[in-house]
Amino acid sequence: MSRDQYWNHNTRYHPWLLAKTPSSARTALDVGCGDGLLARKLAAHCREVVGIDADAGALTQAPATGRVRFEQADFREFSGTFDYVTAVATLHHVPLEEGLTALRRLVAPGGTLAVVGLWKMTPRRDAAYLPLLPLIWAIDRYPPRPSGPDVAMRDPEETLDDIRACAATTLPGARIRRRLMFRYTLLWQRPA
Repeated sequence: MSRDQYWNHNTRYHPWLLAKTPSSARTALDVGCGDGLLARKLAAHCREVVGIDADAGALTQAPATGRVRFEQADFREFSGTFDYVTAVATLHHVPLEEGLTALRRLVAPGGTLAVVGLWKMTPRRDAAYLPLLPLIWAIDRYPPRPSGPDVAMRDPEETLDDIRACAATTLPGARIRRRLMFRYTLLWQRPA
């Protein structure tokens, strides 16, 4: 069980993100880092970790540590490349193609991009997901636990089909999977 101070649909995927950290990764960038929880966890795997968020208020909750620094920045304008780039519940806050293009640019040659994102659900396209709603509801409520920091939220506009189509052209070879908790994962490695 996690020792985090809180749990939510995003932190549920931290173990997946940490498991996908390349063993050779020396640098990591956590895009949309919020209070820095994932960035601090990545410091156990990488020598240098940068957490960026456009929300200055969220960053006031992000204490820097020896190997982690935080900056207020829009990832679409951020410079540099990193061996491992993560983005959790961030991509749907910007136009999709622009966001994927910016994330691609931030990944160093041979590096890895891991995204945990949200998609716009529709009853027709996501009918197979509907039977899972009682399970998700139960996981959300039992046991009761804090849900995390107060950060900006936005509903996604793109369907999973839209995301897959855009990723196919922007991030050739990206693997996208529909997951529990209204999330999808995207994993892509930039050619060396």
